[in-house]
Amino acid sequence: TMIKVTLYHDGCNICQGISATMTAAFATPNHNFESINLDSQRDRASEAKALGITRLPSLVIDGKVMRLEDHSPIEHYA
Repeated sequence: TMIKVTLYHDGCNICQGISATMTAAFATPNHNFESINLDSQRDRASEAKALGITRLPSLVIDGKVMRLEDHSPIEHYA
């Protein structure tokens, strides 16, 4: 089955590196990976908040939220 993986981040250098790493790590036929930069895609912030994301960057795997670094509150983008 396809595993949905979404990275919500703020586009900073740390997050860009995390996004590049995750893009490579989840580049398999079993993963559907999406990297969402909320600084440039602010219309997706409500979706992140609905998932329970409070800090960026956060990784969501099949609906389960995992914090990666704790440096940017979601309120900056919503």
